[in-house]
Amino acid sequence: MAPSRVLYGVTISDTIKRGDPAELKALLKEAKATHKAQGDLAKQIDKIQVAMKKPRVDPRPLYGVPISDALKRGNKAELTALLAQAKATRKNQGDLAKAIKNLEGALKSK
Repeated sequence: MAPSRVLYGVTISDTIKRGDPAELKALLKEAKATHKAQGDLAKQIDKIQVAMKKPRVDPRPLYGVPISDALKRGNKAELTALLAQAKATRKNQGDLAKAIKNLEGALKSK
């Protein structure tokens, strides 16, 4: 079997342009196997795009680990959502003050 490659428009288009029947047959087999393994990526891409527009609240309880993990990743949208969640929760959990300051500091540096 040929080494695995990334199947995308250029790979497929170039193979079609070359028109080699054996290469086309191998590409079709590889594409079908990839599709079977990965499913319909167009649907998954749509789901990702929808999810990106709606930052979710981290379902884990707010304590050092989720906040530390978010700080390490440094994703501004995630930090902003987590900061909003932390501020909303602060009234019930007084120990969040330091974590909120850490999130605010991370956002200022972005």
